Amino acid sequence: MSTLLNHRELVVQGVFDRDPARLLAFSQFHSLRAYDSLGALLSDPCVDMVLNLTNPASHYDVSLASLKAGRHVYSEKPLTLDLAQARHLVEVAERHNLSLTAAPATYLGEAAHAAAAAIASGKIGKVRLVYAELDDGMVFRKGCEAWRSASGAAWPVDDEFANGCTLEHASYYVTWLCEMFGPVRSVTAFASRQFDDKGTGKPATDLADDFSVSCLSFDDGVVARITCGLVAPRDRSFRIIGDDGVLTVADGWDTRSQVFLERTNQMVPTTGLGGFWQAVSRRLPLSLRRRSVRFGRPHYHVPLGHPGRLDYARGPSAQAQALREGKWSSRHAKLALHVTEVTLIMAGSRTQSMGQSTQTSF
Repeated sequence: MSTLLNHRELVVQGVFDRDPARLLAFSQFHSLRAYDSLGALLSDPCVDMVLNLTNPASHYDVSLASLKAGRHVYSEKPLTLDLAQARHLVEVAERHNLSLTAAPATYLGEAAHAAAAAIASGKIGKVRLVYAELDDGMVFRKGCEAWRSASGAAWPVDDEFANGCTLEHASYYVTWLCEMFGPVRSVTAFASRQFDDKGTGKPATDLADDFSVSCLSFDDGVVARITCGLVAPRDRSFRIIGDDGVLTVADGWDTRSQVFLERTNQMVPTTGLGGFWQAVSRRLPLSLRRRSVRFGRPHYHVPLGHPGRLDYARGPSAQAQALREGKWSSRHAKLALHVTEVTLIMAGSRTQSMGQSTQTSF
């Protein structure tokens, strides 16, 4: 809600929550109409698109009902918790000529576009490798059970730790990688649970893994390694290594993160004064030892005091704009399906850590 002011073309007709207390608190805080039921919301002719922000276990049912009611859908990630259900949603959307897509929309941000443009222009030569970090630190030791949104909603502690950081976060960078390099062809992953107690009172068997590392391969030979975790200190950097240089996005959860370029064809000698400078420079911040990639910085609001400085409403806004301009294509739904499949493979790697080929594409 805090970033809707960046997109005045989006008009919220009303909201529904199955929890009456939360529905009342949220609708009153934001001065919005409260629907009595999901059916009432879907029967309102003023509603063109449904923004599905329910918990992951409810994504499929709510999105399916919305599509069957003739409404376009923008879903929170993941699209569903089951690949067959995700396929079904895409089929229903195509059958009814409706748009369907899912968060995250971070690839629409300036930092991701700057990195993609630098790759396309050949600034780092042929891309060989990508390192993507999604470590969030030990949030379960930071009083997360007391976290509240502006309207008073509790952070979904049980859902977050039951679904796990891979299922909740991996799609941020899987989406970037797919937009930059095309469909993922195979995934080799490993996952483990390093902490059996997250302070929720839930048994370890109800908690998902809190660490995973996955290697994704693409058609043109690019290999990407994505690490997701709630153990190591916060690190959301994204490094793209090419024949002629390295691009680094400092923080993928910052729409306007700095993007740095370091050319590898200008290597510093490892001996003498050159070697001394190389040793010193490695200890300097990125901003002092690498050149920034410049991009436009429009004036818009991003939430303060939140783990990510993201324009969350940009995704629904882009979807609505594409519909208005007649530019919507089934590629968006197929991309959401593909990202969902890759994420599910990564999240399930404790039971299947061998390499696995993907079934979907876009």
